This record gives sequence, structure tokens and C-alpha cells, in this order.
Amino acid sequence: MIYKTILLTTIILMGYLVVPIYAQSAPEQPPPGASPFTHGFTDIKLLDAYFGYPNQKIEVQPGDKNVPFTMVFANVGTGDITGINGFLDLPIQFSPATSAGGVIEADNTQSATAGSSFTLTFYLNVGKSLPIHDYSGTAKLTYSRVRENGLRQVFFDFNFKLTGKGLLNMKADNPFLQPASNNQVTIQVSDSGTASLNDVDITLNSQSNASNVGSNLQNVVIDQHHWNIGTVSTGSSNSYSFNIFVPQDLADQTLHLPFTLTYFDSQGNHISDMRTVDLIVGPASSTTTIKLSTPSYIMMGVMQNLTLGLQNMSPSKISDISISITPNSPDFKILQDNKWFIHAINPLESSTIQIPVFADQNIQDQAVNFVMNIQYTKDGSTVIETQNFATYIRPVIDVSVYGVQVSEIAGQQMIIGNVLNQGNVNGQFAIVTIDPLEGSTIKTATQYIGDIDIDAPTPFNVPVQSTTGKLSGDQKILVTLTYKDTLLESHTITQIDTVSFGMPAPQSNGSFSQLQLVILIAIAAGIGGIVFKIKKKPKVPVEEKTQKIS
Repeated sequence: MIYKTILLTTIILMGYLVVPIYAQSAPEQPPPGASPFTHGFTDIKLLDAYFGYPNQKIEVQPGDKNVPFTMVFANVGTGDITGINGFLDLPIQFSPATSAGGVIEADNTQSATAGSSFTLTFYLNVGKSLPIHDYSGTAKLTYSRVRENGLRQVFFDFNFKLTGKGLLNMKADNPFLQPASNNQVTIQVSDSGTASLNDVDITLNSQSNASNVGSNLQNVVIDQHHWNIGTVSTGSSNSYSFNIFVPQDLADQTLHLPFTLTYFDSQGNHISDMRTVDLIVGPASSTTTIKLSTPSYIMMGVMQNLTLGLQNMSPSKISDISISITPNSPDFKILQDNKWFIHAINPLESSTIQIPVFADQNIQDQAVNFVMNIQYTKDGSTVIETQNFATYIRPVIDVSVYGVQVSEIAGQQMIIGNVLNQGNVNGQFAIVTIDPLEGSTIKTATQYIGDIDIDAPTPFNVPVQSTTGKLSGDQKILVTLTYKDTLLESHTITQIDTVSFGMPAPQSNGSFSQLQLVILIAIAAGIGGIVFKIKKKPKVPVEEKTQKIS
């Protein structure tokens, strides 16, 4: 009996141990029709959120009104969706532009096919006291799936940046220039906005200014035309400097220097802007009686005359005028005694002096300053004046075109020639153009030949074609050569040439040419002469031949 009790107790204890293990290991069966997997899928995915329009980000700063805010989404579901509406929940100082205190709602409703992207644009007012940094927000989208009843909704948490705006300003530290001298100018670029200006690059457009702005920059020389000043931070400024030579005849005028600026804003957009800096040229000295007229530049490396004009600005005659000039550079040589004399200059009349000079290559593209001492007699008194002027040293580019003729290369008719530079510095960016003249059938053609060296001729070969087929005979053409000097100023020379493409081939029209006819007549005459001689030769009688044989 006791054994039965022990056995029964053992079986009951084993049941308590086995049943929990079975309960833990055996999977629960899902109810009928339910999936054993957790989906977690959604139809819409958020791609980007920024201030601006679709594909165009903009800078926004505190206090801006009615600014666009764009969110980019993608339909990643398997079906098309329609009736898409968007709502924003942003920090309290971002408010809707369309209604005070209302819900920020997108101004457009859209549909999106499966796999496509779409945008929703909201219009906001930005509070004035908001700091510039990143913010968080929540977007709610409601939509319907095509061929399905009911409205779905989805929520997105996102971050966006209040960028601020960069505000660029330019001005000269000292806008006043002295005429007939070399002036250093410093331009200040500042940012008074709320975002930085990144990688600021500046170019001076002096060539376009001469024709588009009232100021005459033709004889103004600026030693630099391009600057990169890096990043200009909010509330700070960066500067760049250059030297500008202003001739005497621009006294009392205002120069308008146009600059092109490019930079990257806080959204990464590449911005291009135009700004003008005004520089005021001071008056000529009012304490002097003699007004100077000086050349804008002197050529480098050649002996030449520096021509100075002296005008008597007083109502009295001046006489016994003695002049001495001293350059500030030892590389600028005056090739005779440093004194010149003028007998007299009547009131409001002018006189000139020619000073032989030589500028060494060491002062190429520089301005040389001169001190000029003038002593003269006026109204019985001796007067001494000291004046200063400057002139720019420009290298010589002495270009000519020669050897223009026709050549045929690989079956292509070409006009060839050479460009010879007898100056002392290379010409740059040279282009040769051929134009027809006086009924020529040549088509206009152009060739870029690059630099014009000083040590050897630079050849050109311009392929040409005719408006009527293959070129032949003499053709009158205009050869135009354009190039730039060291200041990137353009120069043009032209010359008229006549080139020969040879005579056209004669037309046979199926008959013999004159040369062939002459040859045939000569051959016929020769044959006729031979036949005539044979007929004239006397015959030997048969009897005489027989006797001789016997």
C-alpha cells in the first residue's frame, strides 16, 4: 500500500514539472486570419524640411513674414495616395501667415503615385526674438489610398534650421584720390546681417565700366583685378587693397568701380551680386599757376619722349621758366641734363617740353612718381612751385601680320600667315579672323592662336570655305588680329590682303583641247614629211641591178 502511495505522489510531482516546460516551449497559435509578423509599414516617408520653395532653399531671419517652408515627402507604399493635407506643430514663435493663432496648414493638397515624391509648402511668420539655431517640429499628414475608403494619418518629427540672412556691404576706407599720382585704396567688405558670407570672391569689371557707367576709366590703371577674402562673419568685415593710378585730366571727377562678388550663403546657395564703389578724385592744386598735362603711361624698354604740357592759368604772363624733374625710381632714366627752359608763356596759353627717357624692364607694370620743380618770373617776382605727378610703365607689344597666302593641307584650303611681335612682352589671348571683301566668296572664319611670343613668329592657318563651292582665283580679304596686353585690355589690328587660289581647271566638253590638237597636227606633219621623202627618192632600173649582179 505504501508503494502505491509513493508512486502516485511521484506521478503528480512530475506533472507539475512537465506542464510548465511544455507551456513555455509551445508557441501560441494566432487567431484565425491574423498574420504572425509585425508589419510596421507606412505609405509616406519624410525626406527634407527647409525654408524656401521646392528645389530652392532661402535664408530666413527672425522677424521675417510670410516666408515659405517646404517639406519633401515620398510615397513609399505600393499604391497611389490622394487628398494629401499637411499640418505643422512648431515652437510658439512660429505662426501661420494666413491666420493669427490658427493651425499652420499647407497651402496645397496633392496626390502622389507609388514611388514618387511630393512637396507641401507652408507659409510662416517668424518671431523677432528667436535666436539663430536648429529647431524641432512635428508634421501631421492626412491622406486616402486610391480604391480604399477612409482617411489615414501619419506623424513625423523633424529638425530644421533658422539660418539668418547675410547682408553684404562694400565701401572704401578712404574714397578720396589724388590726381596725377599713384593711390592705394582699401575696400572694406562687411556683413551686417545674421548669417555669414562664405568664400567671398571679388572681381573688378573695369572694362565694362568704361562703357556702362558715366566715369571714364580708360586711362586709369589698377594693379589688381581679382581677390578672394574668404568668409565674412556676422557683424565683422574683411578688407582688400590695390593701387590705382589716376591721370591729371580726371581731377574733380568721381570714379565708379564696378565689382562682381560671388559667395555661398548659409543654405549653400552660390550667390552672385554686383556692387559699385565710388572714389572721388580731388581737384588739381589751386595754389599753383602752372597746370600740368602728363602722359598716362610710358612704354617700357624703348627710348622715347615724355611729353609734358604746361598751361599758364594766371592772367599774367610768366617768363624765364626753368624746370627740373626727378623720378623716384633709379630704373627710370632721363637721357639728358635734368633741366629745361621756356622763354615765356602768355596768360591761359600752353607750352610743351619733350623729355627723352628710358624705362627699364624692372619697373614693368608699375607707376613712377616724379617731383617737378618750376621756377619762373611773374609780375616782376620770382616764383618757385613744386608739383608731383606719376605715370605708368607699360610693356611694349608691337605686332604685325605678314606672309598671308593660300595653302592646301590634307585637301583643305587654308589661309596661312605669321604674326610677329617686335615688342618686349608677350601678347595674350590672340584671335585671327578672316572676312571677305569686295565680292569675295570666302566664308568668315576664325582661329584662336593663344600667346604671341616675342622670340619667334606665331603662325596661323585658318581653314576657309566658299559660299559657292571650291575657291579659285584672287580673293580680297580682311585679316583682323585681336589680343590683350598685360592689363587685359583688348587691342585690334587689321590689314587687307589679296590671296590667290589658282585658276579653275579648263573644261573639255568632250572635245580635244588646244594642246592636244597642236600635238596631233605636229605628229601628222611628221608622218607626211616622211612619206614625201620616200616618194621623191629615185628608183633604180631593174636592168642595171641585173648587170651589177652578174
